[in-house]
Amino acid sequence: EGEQQPQQGGAGANGADGPDAAMAEAAGQEAAVKAEAAAGTSTAAATAAAAAGAEAAEPTVQLTIFRGGQVLDVPLVLGKEDGMGTDRLVHWCGAQLQASHRAVRELGWLPDAHGVYISRWHHGSPSHRYGLYALHWILEVNGTATPDIDTFLNVVRRLKDGDFVRVKVCHLETTQPKVLTLKLDLNYWPTWELRLDAKTCAWTRHLLPQITSQ
Repeated sequence: EGEQQPQQGGAGANGADGPDAAMAEAAGQEAAVKAEAAAGTSTAAATAAAAAGAEAAEPTVQLTIFRGGQVLDVPLVLGKEDGMGTDRLVHWCGAQLQASHRAVRELGWLPDAHGVYISRWHHGSPSHRYGLYALHWILEVNGTATPDIDTFLNVVRRLKDGDFVRVKVCHLETTQPKVLTLKLDLNYWPTWELRLDAKTCAWTRHLLPQITSQ
């Protein structure tokens, strides 16, 4: 009569290790699984983002060179080149203009604005008479920067026949800028453009009329 019977289940009489405890333990395990899955997803996303960034970055190759009496390992950035080459030419005042082609870019030096390059000129043209020769980049027209062909055309197509134009250029060999002044002769030397069709490999020529200010 005086013996005390051991309680079954330890603290089970108070409900601490009963069904509620089992449910709590299961919920804890489920939360841990979800946290691990979320961590795995974040890691995968970070890995994918890093891979995408590496793919977007310019590819490089490592070169071992001998320079200045030393063996050096240097990275070389690879570039993409269109096999069609030059696909647009503009003739203005007898000068043939284009973006800097590959042979020019590979010489190792370009001005900050190198999108309008003179690759040739025609005898008897304003370009010939006023010294706007090949191997120059056109940097500005009347004080307006011309970093590419489209910007250049937007400036010069607003000029009239007979206008005097100040052209800032930079020479390929001397790398020195200078300013030339030439007089437009749009009657005999109008502005025109050649475009290459990549599908047919045919060039198309068309005139670029002047823009009349309203």
